[in-house]
Amino acid sequence: MMERKALENDPQELERFKQDIDLVAYAQSQGYQLKSQGKRGDWHHLVHDGEHLIISRKNHKQVYLNPGDDRDRGTIIDFVKTRENMNLGEVRLHLREYLNGNPSPPQLPVGDTGPISSGAGSSQGKGKEGPDDEEIRRTRLISEVLGVRRELSDRSYLHSRGITDATIDNPAFQGRVFTSQQNGHRNTAFPLYNEKGLASVEQKNKDFKSLLELPKDGIWVSHPTQGKGTPIERLVVTESAIDAMSYHQLKHDGKNTMYIATAGTVTERQTELIQRIIDKQVPREIVLADDRDAAGRRYNINYLNDLQMARSFRPLADQEAYGEAARPISWHATLGRYHTNLRVDFHHASAQEGEKIVQPLLRQAAHLNSSQEEPSIEVTIQRSTEKDTVVKLSAARADTAQLEILSQELYRQREKLRPETERQPANFIRVDYPLSKDFNRDLELTLQGLTPEQIRQQARLEETERHLRERQPGEAGQERLPAGTSPAVSPQKQMEKEAGTEKQAMVQVKEIDRGHGAKGRAEAVRDTLERSGAMVGDIHSIRQEGARFSEMSVRYRTNQEEIGKISRALDAVGNQKGNSVLEHPSDRAERRDLAGKARVDRVAQQEIAR
Repeated sequence: MMERKALENDPQELERFKQDIDLVAYAQSQGYQLKSQGKRGDWHHLVHDGEHLIISRKNHKQVYLNPGDDRDRGTIIDFVKTRENMNLGEVRLHLREYLNGNPSPPQLPVGDTGPISSGAGSSQGKGKEGPDDEEIRRTRLISEVLGVRRELSDRSYLHSRGITDATIDNPAFQGRVFTSQQNGHRNTAFPLYNEKGLASVEQKNKDFKSLLELPKDGIWVSHPTQGKGTPIERLVVTESAIDAMSYHQLKHDGKNTMYIATAGTVTERQTELIQRIIDKQVPREIVLADDRDAAGRRYNINYLNDLQMARSFRPLADQEAYGEAARPISWHATLGRYHTNLRVDFHHASAQEGEKIVQPLLRQAAHLNSSQEEPSIEVTIQRSTEKDTVVKLSAARADTAQLEILSQELYRQREKLRPETERQPANFIRVDYPLSKDFNRDLELTLQGLTPEQIRQQARLEETERHLRERQPGEAGQERLPAGTSPAVSPQKQMEKEAGTEKQAMVQVKEIDRGHGAKGRAEAVRDTLERSGAMVGDIHSIRQEGARFSEMSVRYRTNQEEIGKISRALDAVGNQKGNSVLEHPSDRAERRDLAGKARVDRVAQQEIAR
């Protein structure tokens, strides 16, 4: 027994696992397929079910990273813990069994720590890329794209996206957008920067987008709108430089503003760089202007946790380090194929305090679930100790907005728990979503002459039509008959007509925000539609600047006895100020026609009864 206990707690055993188990072979045994590898076998790219892994070597051990999740990285120990959901003891038992009969990974020469190491390496490793080689490669790739003369000589792509010359010529964007010429093609180039200078380049054109094959180690950063070197008031964070320029064209109000773009998926390193910009520029407010989708909401959830006011240096031993505000609560969201997950860590002085500090989150999640027809948020307390409590929340991607509401409540709770001197000013970070999918689409619709309300309606209509196309894939390709002719109705079609078909609409409600827990017009609309006989889905709401924006799906069948009441209820809701009913025009015409026929039939039956 003593021998077994010593083995279970032997720290050297974990090191042996890291050195003796071939992580590539282990991953392949778990279903991962080798897609590519370095010429010398010093890195491997594996894929499994849409997930990509890069396995390389660091300090004589194989390590992996998941480019799609900055926190999914580490050694064979981390790999097993993450994917098998095991504790450390279970990992030991699992890897002991696996190690029997499996070969060790090939060893690199002494001193060769692989391409991700910061060490100088060994002269034995000819052809490997050390830090100097990586920098030379970076410089070469960027030079090939931008050329010697870095200028914007072709504005056609920007014009095609609705960006005007007045926006392009603003001081914010001077020297921040270029024309690239490569392989005979002219594209618009957006350089990404880090603290060392140029880090990469994103190129765009019609139906073309490319980011250099370099580590995503930079962000696109504009100058201040009032000119380089002027103190800024506002920092706006977007997913793309085109969205940043669109936001400026739509919303610039004269405040000295700087724009940042991440060129898509946000990495942990990019979040660090954004914080460095905040530390240096000291803006009074941060505006999160990401896309109105699950990914954009996830970025904003994490920004709320990660970004803070400008930090100052504090002495630490013989050096200086950034001073960090207390974090009694922290959280991080990850996006899966079907769900968004939110991990929340609570730090407390005692188990009793932990139980108290967790309650607001549990109550808010329970309230959001109770306000919907079906609960959308799954809550699990993963760990609870004297000092720490970990809660995991999960929701379908379509319900990511519910997790965003919870993150905003967590943000407010954390600020109250912090010492007063460390609290961030009210509205230091605020979210500003586009009316449609992104701010460039907003700009496109605005240039077409649509009002904000019409843009919202158009965005919902596009989303609804997409769902309708998925539900009725054959309708779009049906051939129209000449006017005055009627199609022959097959017995099958006649049966379908008699059985009725299911139709779907989307109802949107804008009203004054009365606060969480208070019922408003959205709930009244849902009750009205349900009483008419329609099937109404959950209410999804977003609160912003004193207003509450809600939407709900409505379904009905064309053969329902209550079709007249349903049609009249939908029309009444749509005629109310602040409401919109988004449905396919043919569906609207059909339900009104059926409602009219139902009324005629009812009158006829009454006449016969007399």
